[in-house]
Amino acid sequence: MPFFNPNGHDWANNYNFDGWGTCLIVFAILYTFFLLGCSGLLWQWRNHAVIRMRKPGLAISAVLVLHVYVLIILLVYPWNGRFPCAAEFWIMSIYLPIGIGLFQASNQVLLLISRGQQVMLTQDTYRPLPSGKNRREYCWSAFMIWCRSAKQQDIFEGFLAAGMVLQFIVSLFIFIISRRFKSYGIVSQPTTPELCRRGWEWAPSIIWQAVWNYAAGPYLLYKIRVIRDIYNWRLQTTIAIIAGLPGTPLWLAAVYSDKLDAVNKYWVPAMWFAPGLITIQLIALLGPLGQVFKSKKLKKETDQALQEFDMKKSKGLAAPNASLSTTSVTEISIKTGTSTRYSVETLENCISTQTPDLDPFRLFCANRCLCVENVSFLEKVTNFKREWDRIFGVPGQDFENARLIMYRVAINIYLILINDHTAEFPINIEGHIKNQLNSLFHTVAIGIAARVPSIPQSTVAVATPWDEPADPFTNPGNDHPLRPLTRHSLDKGSSTDLITEINSALDGEGPFTAVPAAFDSACFDRAAASIKHMLWQQPWQEYMRSKRGSAVSAVSSA
Repeated sequence: MPFFNPNGHDWANNYNFDGWGTCLIVFAILYTFFLLGCSGLLWQWRNHAVIRMRKPGLAISAVLVLHVYVLIILLVYPWNGRFPCAAEFWIMSIYLPIGIGLFQASNQVLLLISRGQQVMLTQDTYRPLPSGKNRREYCWSAFMIWCRSAKQQDIFEGFLAAGMVLQFIVSLFIFIISRRFKSYGIVSQPTTPELCRRGWEWAPSIIWQAVWNYAAGPYLLYKIRVIRDIYNWRLQTTIAIIAGLPGTPLWLAAVYSDKLDAVNKYWVPAMWFAPGLITIQLIALLGPLGQVFKSKKLKKETDQALQEFDMKKSKGLAAPNASLSTTSVTEISIKTGTSTRYSVETLENCISTQTPDLDPFRLFCANRCLCVENVSFLEKVTNFKREWDRIFGVPGQDFENARLIMYRVAINIYLILINDHTAEFPINIEGHIKNQLNSLFHTVAIGIAARVPSIPQSTVAVATPWDEPADPFTNPGNDHPLRPLTRHSLDKGSSTDLITEINSALDGEGPFTAVPAAFDSACFDRAAASIKHMLWQQPWQEYMRSKRGSAVSAVSSA
């Protein structure tokens, strides 16, 4: 049997099981197993910090929907004329636009997270929950809450769903009135399988592909141009969007140009989508998986570094805490293998004593690591414990009332940064730690979120909120390129302000529930330890290296 059937894809009522057709079938099978394996691995690690922020469920949905289409176009040549024109119409009009739409929705996550991180630099709020005594009131309340405070990703996906419904209605109307795909209708005429692929009926598919690929895609590329994340997420998104651009014009050229008939015999028109779609799928899966493997390697190194540092500390060999200045970098460092790990004590010192490095580190986490909620959590816990010690250190204090006040402060921290339903960016902690916090706060906190509006707690005075986020390390002389965080601004998010605001918000809400017996000053300690380790593992190391690189560059240029 020849590798290429001399007739190729000729719309005959027979299969093409020549060498080329067999290769396409084998590739489709092997690629499917590979893709399913990667998708399963991504889902298994969905709670990992690097993957969780990317919304793995949405990414896997986009990959699998597009993969069904990839399988179909890979099998068009072996099927030959047995692949009906009506089926291709529905696939091109509904399935492909939906797959590309899900892909673009997945791409939007980077932009929306970046914007959300900038918002967290300026204020702390929680998302209110719907309330209502009966079903109608609840539904209306839920709708109004969604309109006022839904995440931008939810709104984007809502518009995407509306567009899918519109696309289906238009395609159904065209299919009903056209005789090109069936024997009845009011416009067009039945024709050959090849000519069936041409005509005005395919316009909705072309329009939607143009909207997603040549409007939404380039617009997103423009909006994310300033993002410089440490995960190469922007680079991966850029490559994926560019990879999807050539498919539609090449498909149109293959369908409507007779000059490509010789090519179409073995590379059917729809196959022009395959290289771009396969690139999109691989980037969507291998990009985050690669970051997980890198993170696991860093975790192994940091665990080893921490163990060695603890051993030195127990023997009295560890150096005292050191602070960083804007012109020189002095730090505790531990060499393990081929890398240098900066001590966790420098991070603890930065957070607990609010050194001058806290502001640029917060900006670094927001602009580069996309995890400023972790820094905010450690700050709030530090303030919480400091306020606890201050209140309970006052002689003659009413301790029951003091515990009630601190419980309200803790609930506010829980609503803003821990609860999955109310926090814009919930911190990523282990399940057993979150379960412990849920047992302390969940029931009361959800009740408060349903009846008390979120209280914006400004942490930064924003002079120009419309500016694009900048990177402090591209300009060593400017540590605060977007939002100059002053020492006064740090005090705005203190526990004292939280006490005043949440107490005033709860006035008139009736008696507050009893404070759980397990509630104490150490309630957030396990979560704080987990977040501190996560910050130290990569963001702090990247920040310190960038800080050192900026200082060296400044000295070299002086």
